[in-house]
Amino acid sequence: MPEHKANERALFLKPSKPMVIILLVIFLLAGLGLRLIDLDDLPLDFAVTRQLHSYIMTRGIYYEMDTPVTNAIPPETRQFAIETGKSEPQIEPPIMEYLVAFIYRLIGQENMLVARLLSILFWVIGGIPLFLLARRMTTLNGAFIALALYLFNPFATIASRSFQPDPLMVMFIVWALYFQFEWLEKDTLKTTLLAAVFTGLAVFIKISSVFFVGFSMVAIVLIKGLKPSLKNRHVYLIAAIALVPALLYNLISATVGGNAGAIFGARWVPALFSDPKWYLNWLMLARFVVGFYPIVIALLGFFMLREKKHQIVYISMWLGYLLYGFMFAYHIYTHNYYHLPLIPIVALGFGAVGGAVFKYLEDKPLNWFSRVLVLGLFAFSIGLCVMKSRGEMIGASYRHEAKYWKDLGDKIGQRASVIALTHDYGYRLNYWGFLQPELWPTGGDLKVKELIGSTDPEFETLFKMRTEGKHYFLVTLLGELEGQADLSEYLFEHYPYSEGDGYYLFDLKNPLN
Repeated sequence: MPEHKANERALFLKPSKPMVIILLVIFLLAGLGLRLIDLDDLPLDFAVTRQLHSYIMTRGIYYEMDTPVTNAIPPETRQFAIETGKSEPQIEPPIMEYLVAFIYRLIGQENMLVARLLSILFWVIGGIPLFLLARRMTTLNGAFIALALYLFNPFATIASRSFQPDPLMVMFIVWALYFQFEWLEKDTLKTTLLAAVFTGLAVFIKISSVFFVGFSMVAIVLIKGLKPSLKNRHVYLIAAIALVPALLYNLISATVGGNAGAIFGARWVPALFSDPKWYLNWLMLARFVVGFYPIVIALLGFFMLREKKHQIVYISMWLGYLLYGFMFAYHIYTHNYYHLPLIPIVALGFGAVGGAVFKYLEDKPLNWFSRVLVLGLFAFSIGLCVMKSRGEMIGASYRHEAKYWKDLGDKIGQRASVIALTHDYGYRLNYWGFLQPELWPTGGDLKVKELIGSTDPEFETLFKMRTEGKHYFLVTLLGELEGQADLSEYLFEHYPYSEGDGYYLFDLKNPLN
């Protein structure tokens, strides 16, 4: 055992291997248990549009299967689900969607809990390589502190319950980083394949992860030496396995699959780079995800990593995050879950500082009271995070939403042709109401069009184009209707309407004039 490891303590105690394993399991189980609070509520507490997109795709995949349950579904309902599922753009490979649909088949029913549990499991498993990586880059105490931030960060707690590829992606990012370090330390065929496969899985799940696992790999190649690396066949093997499957999939999906707009649309927006507010909004959203002080402390952690090579790789992670933000300029300040890969990066640096503090205290002749006080502060910090997360999870209930949207869909009728200014791009109405409306743009949609230089015709022309052949204009975003004065005036002046709990339904078939 290396000297620095032989002399280490775990929470002021000389650790044995079983003790370390037991503590690790306790942390992981605590992180798992926290995420099971209010588990059966509807997934409307986080990234609703993104989650329902995946649920609609999954339902379509499941309904297309030949099972006693799916065969018993009314043909019209089943066909609607299959068609709308297939019509969803495939922004990323639908790995999670197929996995959840397969489990639906195994359990014999559609159940939203499946996806939530899988996401939770993937995130928690990601804590294992994070602990091992932090253990290598800092101290044992630093590894536990890094793990605590990763598991108990309130935003991570909520986001890791979400049905989207990001929890799975983050897990593979951390595994990839760990095995890249393994390859750095010992270049064998085994470590090469492990680094290649896990790097490739991260990139395949979501190609944006290339900024995090790609830059770290470049840093490792430079550490090894550029000239020797150019002669190393293992480098080319890693690059091929890591990049080729993802590139091929996205190329085929963008061309043959017709998903080019979904994959590349509103990503690169150079017009934002000259706006100081963009940088401030980016920082504020990162602060919301991980906190301002953890970010500052994590950056200071660079100076407390064990070795220069660790520092080089750690800086490459931050560089990857910065370039990632410029590439996804619109999303980096509007979509909070785009910052999820930042959490393990901050955790590593934060752990390095925390480990250094514990090392300083361990070298002092502290009495038992002082040590208990330090451990109490550590536990209290975790407790605060747990209470905040719990408060957010139980703070609102969405269980009534399913019936609301089902009833609204039944009122309008599945066969009706509808245009709507509605929640989450019509996904709630689609999933529970079995009605797929055409969408009237929200204020946010109009802003994106403005950013990318797209323009619409004048209002009345646009209205006639969008509503041609439509039976109804549904409005459930009442605030949006108030914010679009021309639309509001036109609808109330020209069409009869019925009003319900949180909606207006305008009859386009029978205009007033």
